Amino acid sequence: MLEKYDILLVADEVICGFGRLGEWFGSVHFGLEPDLMPIAKGLSSGYLPIGGVLVGDRVADTLIEEGGEFFHGFTYSGHPTCAAVAQRNLELMEAEGVVERVRDDLGPYLAERWQALAGHPLVGEARSLGLIGALELVDPATGERFDKALGAGNLCRDLCFASGLVMRSVGDTMIISPPLVITHAEIDELIDKARAALDATLARLADTTTDQHEETPA
Repeated sequence: MLEKYDILLVADEVICGFGRLGEWFGSVHFGLEPDLMPIAKGLSSGYLPIGGVLVGDRVADTLIEEGGEFFHGFTYSGHPTCAAVAQRNLELMEAEGVVERVRDDLGPYLAERWQALAGHPLVGEARSLGLIGALELVDPATGERFDKALGAGNLCRDLCFASGLVMRSVGDTMIISPPLVITHAEIDELIDKARAALDATLARLADTTTDQHEETPA
């Protein structure tokens, strides 16, 4: 459909690129052929700041054939230290089979353990792919989203942080994106901490609801 109407496909690989989904790029997993691909921290595994845009042949050929100057330079473009670290990082990832281990071992193990959280009263859905996962928080009484004023996701996030677990909240969707070198034992610990945070969130929300009912005049 995109080719039919000559529409460019931009695939954001800042998160999904460099092994996160068990392939070098998320586009490979989903069978996409992007024309432009923004990339960033995965290049260096976050050790030094770096970013870029991969350009497909259709775009590159147009730039070359049309001629003229392609204005894309920035102050720190091509920083040699960052580029050297990125190159060495990718060499090590390839040599140590990091991406393949995510695909064949760590991703499936996380998926199995992550699904165990689907039975928690607060969780409407638990899903994962490779080393990225999400939990949808819902009201146990209705199975529907919480009132936004309760801030259920932010509460769960703060309780996660307090226990040493980094889990983001996007609304009431809780998201993890653990290191590509995480171990089975660390995944087990992640699940235990996530379950504890969900329990604490449920208790806190129950207290909040009770307080609101008590304050409501008869």
